[in-house]
Amino acid sequence: MLTAHNLSKSFDALAAVRNVSLSLAAGEMVALVGASGSGKSTLLNLLAGLLDADRGTIRLDNEAVAGPKDRLVAGHPQIRVVHQEYQLMPNVTIRENIAFALRYYERTYRDQRVNELLRLCRLEAVQHHKPRETSGGEKQRTAIARAIAEPARVLLLDEPFSHLDLPNRLLIRDVLIDLVRNSTTGPDAGTACLFVTHDASDALSISDQIGLLQRGRLIQLDTPRAVYGQPKNAYAASLTGPVNLIRGKHLPSLGLPALGNPDTEYGLRPEHIQIDPAGTVSGRVERVFFGGRDTELLVRLNRFVALRALVSQTDRRIGDEVRLHIAQDKLLVFS
Repeated sequence: MLTAHNLSKSFDALAAVRNVSLSLAAGEMVALVGASGSGKSTLLNLLAGLLDADRGTIRLDNEAVAGPKDRLVAGHPQIRVVHQEYQLMPNVTIRENIAFALRYYERTYRDQRVNELLRLCRLEAVQHHKPRETSGGEKQRTAIARAIAEPARVLLLDEPFSHLDLPNRLLIRDVLIDLVRNSTTGPDAGTACLFVTHDASDALSISDQIGLLQRGRLIQLDTPRAVYGQPKNAYAASLTGPVNLIRGKHLPSLGLPALGNPDTEYGLRPEHIQIDPAGTVSGRVERVFFGGRDTELLVRLNRFVALRALVSQTDRRIGDEVRLHIAQDKLLVFS
């Protein structure tokens, strides 16, 4: 439905986006993850038609998406964008901000739809407040409510969950999933969503595909399971969750055979290290991070190697001696 082919964008000598190609289908959610400065927001603005690309093309339903130099008003009427800065009108109420997106509709329907959006996004209590009188999370929810006020082909969201507490994060997540998954598919219907996030848990939990950006390049685009289980490099592994990074020369201290070049970097997810009385290596617990269902331990094996292990036991204490079983078949190899 939305396709980008070989997009590139530079600001003076800085290449912000380099030769990126991707596509979104109706009913699909795609997450873009990357470190600060990796080009996520620039790519979002290119896809929205808010920036002119130096090279490459963007098409929505096989029609070109024009940039600002070819449009009187930048953007595309079927592509909705929610920026980190919210871009709310400061001198009108939350209710009026949402109603503005429906200004061309008949008043009865407009009021009904605004009431529905206020309820969905839990904004009824602040609907008559101005943005400056509300919290960051309430502003975020207002921006999302305004973006979904009328049907759109594409939703582009820049850090949509960043200012939300856990209950409201789950609420907005479910609203977006319902909106996208339940959209009617067909040549002139259906909604796709692409969102930028720095939180791997959001990307892994609700997206159909995850794209990883590194210095402007899309280095990996695949399903959440594939990106988490077979990351392309150490950077990709660290973006998508906790990972132990180990040099080849230290593998014997983990009870693993030396493999290849001693400077080759390997990765091991914490859940692939288990406490086991019959384990092949031993160490001392240095840190305990309680996570509710699981507990993460930092176990020091020697002066050079400390491993993070994810365990279900909650009775481990700093200073405990433990033996570890390491799943060698789960070892990730990075060039």
